[in-house]
Amino acid sequence: MRPLRILWLQWRDIKHPWSGGAEVYMHEVSRRLAREGFRVHVATSWFPGLKPLEKIDGYTVERVGTHDNYILYVPHFLKRYSSWANVIIEDTSKAPLMTPLLRPKKHIPVLAVVHHLNREIYFYETSLLKALIAYLLESHMTRLYTHLPNTILITISKSTKQELVKLGADPKKIIIAPNAINNTISADPSLQLKSLEPSVIYLSRIKKYKQPYHALLAFKIILKHVPKAKLIIAGKGTNILLKYIKRLGIEHAVEVHGEVDEETKMKLLRRAWILIQTSMKEGFGITVLEAATCKTPTIAYNVPGLRDSVKHMETGVLVEPRNIEQLAKTITHLLSDHESRNRLAENAYRHAQQYSWDKTAKTFLKTIEGFIYG
Repeated sequence: MRPLRILWLQWRDIKHPWSGGAEVYMHEVSRRLAREGFRVHVATSWFPGLKPLEKIDGYTVERVGTHDNYILYVPHFLKRYSSWANVIIEDTSKAPLMTPLLRPKKHIPVLAVVHHLNREIYFYETSLLKALIAYLLESHMTRLYTHLPNTILITISKSTKQELVKLGADPKKIIIAPNAINNTISADPSLQLKSLEPSVIYLSRIKKYKQPYHALLAFKIILKHVPKAKLIIAGKGTNILLKYIKRLGIEHAVEVHGEVDEETKMKLLRRAWILIQTSMKEGFGITVLEAATCKTPTIAYNVPGLRDSVKHMETGVLVEPRNIEQLAKTITHLLSDHESRNRLAENAYRHAQQYSWDKTAKTFLKTIEGFIYG
């Protein structure tokens, strides 16, 4: 019997300089499906310096066009691989590609991965015209995808499923396959070396919807009560924050790393006492789980995605979105309350162990086989 063949449509791949959580998700699932004998072909956008065709961990990546015009190549991919693919997987994280409508053969199943609904985020991150187009596509996708035959939505959190249902999606055609962490992220107690001074970390790509300035404003307040506190900042694009840090007069207490590799990231998470997350919304929050494996609890805004990865008062604390005063007050309290912080840290560590990419990949495997073999 020939191995099952998957065409995976993804705006960016794991080697793209702008890759993030959605690309990690695709990579971790694809490499596991390839290990199970699937032939996975990822069709994505090209970026200078990347190969047009490349094999990565058992699956194939084909790159064409650019990130801006990638959507124009989708009909070409669908036509070219319509006689080859048994299954199509579409990532909707940038904007829906309308694959269920465009596929030449309607019997080919489509699994559409929805990390989170962008909605208002489009208007923060792109031009008005692009935002309007993406917003309309996403609005129609929500209902349309679950009412077309041989189409199902896969999302990564209960929050996103609730949003999808609220906008008209059929709940019976939504499957949750959460984000995860690599089991190789170690829990060696000897590696859990917290810094001597009170320290918090903000670890994220710098995007408007992630609201990094909220973390800085909160930290300025924290310093009034905990003058020896340190703020560690790491992630793509953090250099843009340097001027604002200086303007706030907190540069003496802030350590900016920029983009870091995996080893450095884990060292920073092990040092920190608390992780801060200030996004308007997330798909789930892989960083929260990574911090948890380092026994670093998270204080986050109570928004979709983050309320799934942070269990309020169990593995971390959720605060009112945009309430910088409450954010600062909660962090200040937890920095001084060692008993509560240690309890949250231990709970967070245990909670993170239940998430694995193997489990997530098995959900995809079961869903695909359900379509193919009934």
